[in-house]
Formats: sequence, structure tokens, C-alpha cells
Amino acid sequence: MEKNYQVVFTGKSQVELQECPIPELAPDLVLVKTLVSQISTGTELTMLEANVEPGSPWAESIKYPIYPGYSNVGEVVAVGEDMDPALIGKRVLTLGKHAKYVLACPDGPNFSLVPDEVDSDDAVFGVIAQITLASIRCAQIRPGETAVVFGAGLIGQLVARLAKIAGALNVIVADVSDYRLSMVPKDSVFTTINTAGLDVSQITEFIEANNDGRLADIVFETTGFQGLLETETKCVANNGKIIVTSSPKGKSLVDFDLCNRKGITFLCAHNTAMHTNLATNLDRWTRKADSEYFMQLVKKDLITVNNMITHRESYENAVEMYKMLMEDRTKALAVHLNWED
Repeated sequence: MEKNYQVVFTGKSQVELQECPIPELAPDLVLVKTLVSQISTGTELTMLEANVEPGSPWAESIKYPIYPGYSNVGEVVAVGEDMDPALIGKRVLTLGKHAKYVLACPDGPNFSLVPDEVDSDDAVFGVIAQITLASIRCAQIRPGETAVVFGAGLIGQLVARLAKIAGALNVIVADVSDYRLSMVPKDSVFTTINTAGLDVSQITEFIEANNDGRLADIVFETTGFQGLLETETKCVANNGKIIVTSSPKGKSLVDFDLCNRKGITFLCAHNTAMHTNLATNLDRWTRKADSEYFMQLVKKDLITVNNMITHRESYENAVEMYKMLMEDRTKALAVHLNWED
């Protein structure tokens, strides 16, 4: 009988690949055999390393053991008695963990069929894309505006690409890693800046020099580093917006007098808060709808994400992948675990 394996965080900075039972079906669920899962180098590493401020929402949520993973593409191999048997053999995107076999609910908010034309390694970006699209939608980018994206990790890379699709004419991406900045598309819309060692005046001067003397209409915070918000508020033009896409690991210092005088709007755009739970005529963009929209962008060659995959490894090497990320994640964007034997 085939075995099931799952990644488990057993304690701070401790990772194991454990053998576990294949989950039992319920009438309203399907059993999915994982093809590929994507490691979230932000959320998962935060929970693994627990490098958060005591008493913060992060600290309250970190309780071991943790079963990580929320970006999973697999094949339906069995269905509950209330489910359509035609689902068997279909590839699906779900919030499944890093495990060979996972359960999923076809009627839930995060279950999407993967189009035949979309590769599994591309489709698995659909959950991260859903998170970033929540920020893009609430930013309400107008054609011709300039966006500055702080952070060129996986979230920042997708925010930058989707900001262009939404109508931004200039997208400036800031990071402290030349490697991550090198992954930004070579396109006249995009400009990059390595902010390591730069003070805020040098950063704002760069933005103005690359934006006809103006600061940004919209700034996206994707790093999770709470200390950056003070800098980011000084990069926004009058009546501009700051979109907090990340989940900062501690308390942030913000000069609200400066924000008040400049008319800056803060929008905190956590995925679960921004997406509607039920599609309506006024707002049909649920989490499921945005994942499916992203896969259509891939299908129509309007966005390319495959080049962001820096590591493809067998699930048997999962522990080594997490150790690598804890040591130095500056050379990693999308890290994929292959669960096919």
C-alpha cells in the first residue's frame, strides 16, 4: 500500500518529513494526490523560525507542531459519496499542505480546476497570486500611475507584474538583493533599485529621477519588515496610497502627522480581509475567482512566472530545502517540492 508523507515543523527551526496515514474521505470531500507544492518563504519561514515580536498576532499563531503549506496542485484520485465522480483524474489547485495526499472540498473557497494548457508548476502560483491580487484590487491603480514595490521576493515579484497588468506605467522595485532584483522582468515599465546602505533621501531621489520628478502614487509593502514603513511613507506623493500586502512581524512606527499633511491613505490588504466570501453582482472576486483569473493570465501568456522558480526538489529533500532557506534565502524565490515518484 502506498505511503503518505507530510512536512512537519516540530519546534522552532526544526523540520521533519514524517510518514502519516492517508486521510480518510468524507462525503463532501475529495482525495488529492499532490503533484507539486510551493513553499511560502515568507509565511512558512516566519512560523518555522518564530522570529516575531512577543505578544504580536504572529506570536499568538505559532504553536508547534505546525503542518505547513497552502499552495498545492494535485490530481483527484477519489471522491466522497456526495461528490461528482467526474472529478477523478482532474488537476486541482487547493490550499493543501506539503503532503503526498491531502483532502480538499470542491465546494470550498479555495478549490479550482487547473486548465489543461497550464503547467502544474505555473498553476501552483495561483494561491500566492490570489494574495497579491487582493492588494492590486484594493489599490485601484489608475492607468498611467506609478507604483513602488518594496520587496522583490515572491510576493513583490507578483505585485510588480500584476501592477503593470492593472495599468501602472512605471513600476519601481526596491530590494537589498541584486539576485532577486535580477528576476524582475526586463521591460521598460520596470526599474529596480538596491536600497542596501541607502538613506531615505537617496531612495526618494531615485524615485523622482525615474518618475518625472514625482514620488509614487502607490507604494506596496511586501517585505514583512516593520521598520520599513517609516521610509515607505516618505516615498508617497500627496494623496497617494500605501498598500500593506505583507504581515509585518512587529509594531511599526508611522508619522501620522506627515501622513495627514500629505493626505496619504493606508490600506491594510490581508487576503482574508480583502476578498469577498460570496460572489455578488457588485463584487465577484472571491479568492477562488482570483486564482482562476491568474491561471487564465498564464494560459493567455499575459504573465510569466515559471522563470521565478529557483528550486525544484523532490519532497524527499524537503528538510534540506528548509535548512537552505533558513541559512540564506536571498537566492530563493519560488521553491517547489515535487511529489511524483
